[in-house]
Amino acid sequence: MGKAAKEHRKKVAKRNANLKQREKIIQKVWQETFEEKMKEMKEKFASMSGDSMSGLTEIIDNAVEENIQEESEPTEPVSGE
Repeated sequence: MGKAAKEHRKKVAKRNANLKQREKIIQKVWQETFEEKMKEMKEKFASMSGDSMSGLTEIIDNAVEENIQEESEPTEPVSGE
């Protein structure tokens, strides 16, 4: 193999290494973007479906407890008689 062929192989190997590196970077960015979008979609779907009912249930439970506490408090006798 001649000197020109060795230099050519070296250039091709360097080019291929650069291309492989770029592919990995692009794939990593794409994967991160994909995961972020999937997370957003899951959150959006959860808010549209019944999965978000747990937060609503807590609010209702708190309101019921407050109502029970108000009813159980002793009332002052009305002095009108």
